[in-house]
Amino acid sequence: MEVEFRKQDKECTQVLKNHFEQNEYHGDRLDRHREDINSANSAIKRMERRMNRLEVKVQTQEETIEALEGVIENQQVVMARFRSCECAKGRTFG
Repeated sequence: MEVEFRKQDKECTQVLKNHFEQNEYHGDRLDRHREDINSANSAIKRMERRMNRLEVKVQTQEETIEALEGVIENQQVVMARFRSCECAKGRTFG
């Protein structure tokens, strides 16, 4: 009976030791996963900030293009008026 009890005690101690080691292993893996998740979240935030800056650049470029189109239209109107003027008769323009 005493021998059987000691044998079971050793087995239980070994099982507990194995569980403790597995818990440490899984705890370490969870820590690594947390680090990976935090790193990925930081990368996502960096990309969001970069995309916001790019959106502002695109919006500024679109506004510049619209402004240039307006200038071109005004220039075309002025050129059309000038060509129709008496003083422009016989002259060539690019």
